[in-house]
Amino acid sequence: MKKINLLLFFLLLACALPAQDGISVFIGRANRYASVELSDYRKRLCLEYNISNHSLDDYYRRCGNDWGNVGIALEIARTSGKKMRDVCDYYKRYHRYGWNRILVEIGIKPGSMYYNPFYNRVHHHSDCWHEYYNSYCERHDKFHHKKHKYRKPKKHHKRHCRHYDDD
Repeated sequence: MKKINLLLFFLLLACALPAQDGISVFIGRANRYASVELSDYRKRLCLEYNISNHSLDDYYRRCGNDWGNVGIALEIARTSGKKMRDVCDYYKRYHRYGWNRILVEIGIKPGSMYYNPFYNRVHHHSDCWHEYYNSYCERHDKFHHKKHKYRKPKKHHKRHCRHYDDD
């Protein structure tokens, strides 16, 4: 029986890999926006999920000090109907296996009634974070995603070459 459950888990994991990419994109975009407009990001999360700043700080600590993880955890709590502290407990227990494992444990898996609504909202919010970030960059004349790549300064070494005359 245990082998069948493990096989089922890996089958579900294989089916959901493209969805896992959507979660990774969401986390990256949310973190990128939070890195330039943290106060606005926090305000939007508080309004969207009807939580206090104090609760948001607590969730940030419990979700690995990562704003993208907080956003995903809040969406999981909303979709599944679970309390945020329970989602944070699942995160603590299973985060080393990735968000897909956490979703399966909570019940948001392919074929469940929560699966499509969850990923639709994740993609929607991911697009929103991307648009907010691009809007910020345009307002501040900064295109972080196109320019400002760090390059190591070139060092100029003097070569000491001896030239021998064979005369």
